[in-house]
Amino acid sequence: MASDADVRQALLRAQGRSVAELASDLRMTRQHAHRLLTGRRSADTRSADLDRALALGPPPSEGEPAYALATLDDDALELLPAGETQPLFASRRLANEVATTLRESHPEVCVVPVWPRYAWRCLVGFHAAWGVPPEPKNLFLVDDGDPDLPLGALLEELRSGFAETLRLRALGDDPALLAQVETAFRPVH
Repeated sequence: MASDADVRQALLRAQGRSVAELASDLRMTRQHAHRLLTGRRSADTRSADLDRALALGPPPSEGEPAYALATLDDDALELLPAGETQPLFASRRLANEVATTLRESHPEVCVVPVWPRYAWRCLVGFHAAWGVPPEPKNLFLVDDGDPDLPLGALLEELRSGFAETLRLRALGDDPALLAQVETAFRPVH
């Protein structure tokens, strides 16, 4: 399972930024920013600032980032859709609750701050792979308090969707399937 420090460092790499640039954004020394990134100093008091600075995608002029479930493999972050939707969470706490149940069988699951535009573009890319146009309603805030949809029922449905996406992604590492792919691409002599 990736630590918070691993996730923060992966977010910084995904943005192509340096520790010095992050330190400048946070108005702190490079050493202090490095300690926050590596977990040598608690990030609790600066967690909101770190989330804003490390959120994936271009920040809007105002507002706070949302939180998405993602996977962290080989230092690469990838947002985790639930079926054909990209759920976002206003609350990191709720996102972590959902991620915790998934981590039991998929330790690569983590929670990342994300700006809606980035999540939308990821969703568009996912749909484009199937030649299907996305719908804006497929990107939504889970904890927006819709009275017509009980949160417990929605979370159960999302856990199921996330689990299925993770099951299907695991096929990319299936030894039998990889052997078939490698056999199909062996040079003919």
